[in-house]
Amino acid sequence: MCGRTVTGDVDWPQYFAWMNILGAPSTPIRQSWNVAPTTINPIFIPSNGGMAGAMARWGLVPEWWKQPLKELKFATFNARSEEAAAKPTFRNAMRHSHCLVPMKGYYEWKGPKGSKTPYFISASTNAPGICVAGLYTEVALPDFQGYTYTILTEASAGALKALHPRVPVMLDETSYDGWISGAALKDLPRIDASRIRFHEVGKAVGKVGNDGPELLLPV
Repeated sequence: MCGRTVTGDVDWPQYFAWMNILGAPSTPIRQSWNVAPTTINPIFIPSNGGMAGAMARWGLVPEWWKQPLKELKFATFNARSEEAAAKPTFRNAMRHSHCLVPMKGYYEWKGPKGSKTPYFISASTNAPGICVAGLYTEVALPDFQGYTYTILTEASAGALKALHPRVPVMLDETSYDGWISGAALKDLPRIDASRIRFHEVGKAVGKVGNDGPELLLPV
């Protein structure tokens, strides 16, 4: 599962240098260390044989949905990669609308209900972040127009099994072009387990209104 991520203090120029994107919207990236579903965040989408930056709402709206966004009651911020191709909500996007979701990392909670401990998970890299596999749509609804996205998840492996049975699909850098171009996930390398890092953080991250780099400090 992936329900909170970290964008950090990046901007479009950093993403241009990192991903060699062909273009990006004029809308600035909202700096955040506590990104929650329904917020507007940067993604990378296919464009003219390469990729471009876009701002999108976290929580995919299917192309066939025509009612107001406020009437969409089912959660779509994550999609199981093993099942997405068969689910009406994600089926079309799985076929033709792959995107990359950049992030510094994400949070996961472990423990009994009511007393869960948060952890920050990231990967060692010299880049401004990592990219996880996502799906996107572009919709025009009575109360929302623009891009939307979901983060694909898969079964945990290695040390992350101790935190949660599911993780976002954390793609190796060599997989980025393949995923954007429509390659199957089974054919694409993930970030090597030796690069994965995680540590316990303070419980302040559990409140969406709390934000700032101090949320990443280990406890």
